[in-house]
Amino acid sequence: MQKIQFLFFLGCTFFFTQTTWAQFNNGFGNNGRMSQMNQMNAGPSQQSAPKPPSNEETASRVMESLKEEMNLDALQEIAIKNILVQSLNAQGVILKKESSNESKSEDIKVISENTDRKILELLNPDQQELYKKIIAGGFKKKKKK
Repeated sequence: MQKIQFLFFLGCTFFFTQTTWAQFNNGFGNNGRMSQMNQMNAGPSQQSAPKPPSNEETASRVMESLKEEMNLDALQEIAIKNILVQSLNAQGVILKKESSNESKSEDIKVISENTDRKILELLNPDQQELYKKIIAGGFKKKKKK
């Protein structure tokens, strides 16, 4: 009777040890938790998030809509695009600073007002009125075809 109990105990011990060991090593013979962490980190690192558009691209898209609506000449287009790129660069620097959201929003508002003032200096009176209407209504995103 003791021989049967001993063999039963030995069989159960062997069975549970093997299943536990296989689960711990993830079935690959690696170092348990580390292999699981390496497998989890391998997936997302292969996929990269889409990069946000550069300031140049953003300014170009804004200029496309402004050029169509306001009949800008080439000189105005280049000058306004440069002003927009400078403004976007400055806003990016402010957003990366470690300060309160209130101070960031105030700084961005000041930059925006300066940008609008510089752009208005380059426009003729008819274009100025049109620009003010566009700014008041906000820029509308156009869907890409």
